[in-house]
Amino acid sequence: MSYALLEFKNEIIDEILDIVEVPEEEIDIERPSEERGDYALPCYPFSPILKKDPEEIARELSEKIELENGSVERSGPYLNFNIDEDRLSKDTVITCLEKEEDFGSLHSKGEKVIVEHTSANPNGPLHVGRARNPIIGDTIARIYEKAGYEVERQYYINDIGKQMAILTWGVLNLDEEDLPDTERDKDDHDLVRYYQKASRLLEEDEELEDEIQEIIGAMEAGDEKIFTQLTENAETVMSGITESLERLEIPIDSYKRESSLIKESSVEDVIKELWELEDTKKEDGAIYYEDEDRKTFVTRENGTNLYPARDLAYHVWKSKRADRLINILGEDHKSHGRFLLDALEDLNVEPLPETVFHSFVTFEGEEMSTRKGSYVTLDEFMDTAHEHAEEEILKRRDDLSKTDIEDIAEKVGMGAVRYNIIKVQPEKPIDFVWEEALNFQGESAPFIQYSYTRAKSILEKWRKKEGEDLSKTEKLDLESFEEGEIRLLKKIAELPLILRKAADQNAPHHPARYAHGLAAEFNQFYRDYPVLHSKNQKLERIALVKSFKFAITSVLETLGIKKPKEM
Repeated sequence: MSYALLEFKNEIIDEILDIVEVPEEEIDIERPSEERGDYALPCYPFSPILKKDPEEIARELSEKIELENGSVERSGPYLNFNIDEDRLSKDTVITCLEKEEDFGSLHSKGEKVIVEHTSANPNGPLHVGRARNPIIGDTIARIYEKAGYEVERQYYINDIGKQMAILTWGVLNLDEEDLPDTERDKDDHDLVRYYQKASRLLEEDEELEDEIQEIIGAMEAGDEKIFTQLTENAETVMSGITESLERLEIPIDSYKRESSLIKESSVEDVIKELWELEDTKKEDGAIYYEDEDRKTFVTRENGTNLYPARDLAYHVWKSKRADRLINILGEDHKSHGRFLLDALEDLNVEPLPETVFHSFVTFEGEEMSTRKGSYVTLDEFMDTAHEHAEEEILKRRDDLSKTDIEDIAEKVGMGAVRYNIIKVQPEKPIDFVWEEALNFQGESAPFIQYSYTRAKSILEKWRKKEGEDLSKTEKLDLESFEEGEIRLLKKIAELPLILRKAADQNAPHHPARYAHGLAAEFNQFYRDYPVLHSKNQKLERIALVKSFKFAITSVLETLGIKKPKEM
């Protein structure tokens, strides 16, 4: 059992390291266009190290490299490598049939990674404009699991601060009958009414600011009554937020409360440590950290702490519990992210967080406002996704039961939301268009899900008709595949490479784009080669369809997209 393309890449690297003295990180092997082979290696990076022309280096390497599982050709300053296709075919099919839906997973790293995402203030339901954060975070967590890491998905609950103080004031001072009806029977939608009403009253009456500040002071002083109320409020809202995330297949493994850092004296400790640094100073009694002409205040003039100090304490706490820390933050947090990195480095904290910054989602061409004219919640957006998916399914199928339509629409709708967001590089903005997200022929989740159901249908028909067991692979002639079948096999074999690359780069769009390419290659195979009606290679093609089904299942799992039983 082996991953042929991955092992071939490792063989190439080992050969090069045996021939020339270059750092391994300079060996930039890439997957090129099909006509250039299975791998390409530019020799330009070696030139300043070896003091030779890149074409001369390529010539010398091409003459000395000896590969057991493929061949090498020189093209100017490039080396192009081709794997032995018989080896690729055998190893890929056999490995798929052995690993099944775990195909693509890599060996255990023996390391733990904490992926912190979402971490929205628990004062109301999630806003649809922030939906990108949990989807990116959860996909990266799934990628790390496939790449062999132990993963903990963490939600940092910001249960201290002005927004929570406003919510707490509202709950303590407002009557239910003075509030508008809740738009949804859900805990987070219920409590947000208190926050919105209190916020409006605060705008109208500035004297309420003193009461809000009293609550903030009581929070930071550890007042038990206030702590009990804010804990209850946060838990109530978090139950609704968690329910929303679960609908998108986004689990949370652990929660860390901002308030707990106050109780543990972690914030006080980190401020003391920060004060010892040369870059930490005071201004009118307030402590700030200065770096690159940027001041970040960690306390107020009265000595009470601010959010940056609490977040710093949180990251010190996290650093003691994992080998790698991944943060998912909106691009509006870049300045804060730089402060964290610089301050933690000055405090000699390891590991330092790796931050994935993302742009936000806009919804061009469609009105995205609630009946009240306020923001659109993630719950409303998911309902809309379900409705649009149901419309598309009803256009195509009139033979399904209502239960089946509901089930398929939910999987297709939620898949469309996740895929349309994750296929775009995090730092690039997204214009979400329903016609694109639910296009059964485009770069979309339904297109990928449909290829899965097509493979599933072929295998079900074959089992009913033939019922032959594929577990004995010695029955298969795995050296007889034709050109189009080899293309599909090579695409399947790429999955472990894609997962490793995605984990190394914190780039969740790689498996998303791969999934579309894999589905497209399978659809082309389906058009070009008969499977159930094949005269000579039926069993081998069934094995290929089954291999595809395992690979596409594995990558859909990585993307957090469910598989419909039919479409």
